[in-house]
Amino acid sequence: MTKKRLFITSICAASMLAVGLGATQADATKVRYSLWAKPGEAQHTAALKFAEVLEKESAGKFKTTVFGGNQLGTPKEMLEQLAMNTTQIEASGDPGLQEIENLALPFLMKDMANYIAVLESDVGKEWNQRLIDEARVRLLGILPRSPRQISANRVINSLADMKDLKIRVPERDYYVKSFVAFGAKPTPMAFSEVYTSLQTGVVDGQENPIETIWAMKFYEVQKSVAIVDYINKPSWVKISEKFWSGLSETERGWFLNAQRASEKVVAELLEAQQKELVEKMKAAGLTITYPDKAEWQTATQVVRDELGKKTWGEELYKKIVEIGKKDVM
Repeated sequence: MTKKRLFITSICAASMLAVGLGATQADATKVRYSLWAKPGEAQHTAALKFAEVLEKESAGKFKTTVFGGNQLGTPKEMLEQLAMNTTQIEASGDPGLQEIENLALPFLMKDMANYIAVLESDVGKEWNQRLIDEARVRLLGILPRSPRQISANRVINSLADMKDLKIRVPERDYYVKSFVAFGAKPTPMAFSEVYTSLQTGVVDGQENPIETIWAMKFYEVQKSVAIVDYINKPSWVKISEKFWSGLSETERGWFLNAQRASEKVVAELLEAQQKELVEKMKAAGLTITYPDKAEWQTATQVVRDELGKKTWGEELYKKIVEIGKKDVM
């Protein structure tokens, strides 16, 4: 072989190697994962675990980028992105279907396991199929959150202390009706406006899980947190149906395994994190109270009955109430 031919052969081989390496990079499918939680929150850590497990199980075929703090848009905007497959996975409090959303009625579900029990029932499977048909997304699972508590610029020892308090709530009827039942003045507003509204006195308080109260620094502009556990609501993990339909059964298994790993991480972190954050808030000067939950539960019975029957009909509502009360392992 002449030197010229040897040189050309070497160039071709090098080019083919470069193309091969480039193809390896290109073959890695990019997955965008959006959620509200910020770094340091248990759910954000869980999303990172999802990315880690998925990449490992797929031997690098899928690489996930986690976008925390709602960087990619509001939950409503994210549902649209999932439908178009411009974002593949999203976790938020909005499942995209009212029948699923209203499982978060006050004091309806005892624990996260009760949510799973409903979703794994025949009616839960029907709801997921509707979500697929109507919104082009499907539920992949949940990310547990801690129960929702109430922070305020006054100490709350009982339901009577809620009278006429202006409390920021999300723009959902069950939040609004719950705080009417508590004797407060619910004020729906965007999440992004909460800190400034607390700081300037536009509202007297707000409700959220402990980890969110801490992450968003609401404790800086509040005097107390009442541990009432009035809503025990997960974040719903959804995946683009367009994306999912293009996966093989093996690939779907990788995604499901990654989801289960992320759920496990949250479960392990949350309990210890709650205790730690309560102590941090005490150290920051907040008063932490533990009102008797019985009167809060009684006060919201009318909310559960009204919205439960309206959403599911009387018979199905009764079945959901039964599942919600069970001790589910």
